[in-house]
Amino acid sequence: MMNKKTIKLSIIIILSLLLSTGIFVVADYYELFGSTIEKRLSFAEVRFRTLNKDTGAVVSDVGVRCFQKNNMNACTLKESHQLGIVSVNIPVQRAVKKTLLFKKAEEIYKSIDPKIHIMLGHQDYNNPTVTLLMEDVYSNNVGEQVVQMPPRDWGDSEPEEE
Repeated sequence: MMNKKTIKLSIIIILSLLLSTGIFVVADYYELFGSTIEKRLSFAEVRFRTLNKDTGAVVSDVGVRCFQKNNMNACTLKESHQLGIVSVNIPVQRAVKKTLLFKKAEEIYKSIDPKIHIMLGHQDYNNPTVTLLMEDVYSNNVGEQVVQMPPRDWGDSEPEEE
């Protein structure tokens, strides 16, 4: 059986541990131990449904090229595994401010150019370019875009002679 002195000492130890833990959590929340900024690279996905402008038929095997100021390769093609769907990954760099216990803030490093130009290329079609605002890309407000692919006019070409 415990005596009153042992019970009192146990309560004091438990309360002091709880109080010091609480002080530690509050101090970390107010960044008294400092904070770090961690850079993270993620990707925003933009999807395009490519259709023949004249017939409305699905166009497959479409490539992409993305342009921005000072960045001639601003995206990568991602396999969509769906007929007529072109998926593009656009890199997004984030800065995450963290303490020992908390994630305090997350900020996106914005690109120099507020727009991204995505050219959809196919050998049998003229290459349309879609321009998107980077703010919409960052916030995932783009959704799936329908792109009409105008067929190339081969009527002006002369037949080859052997």
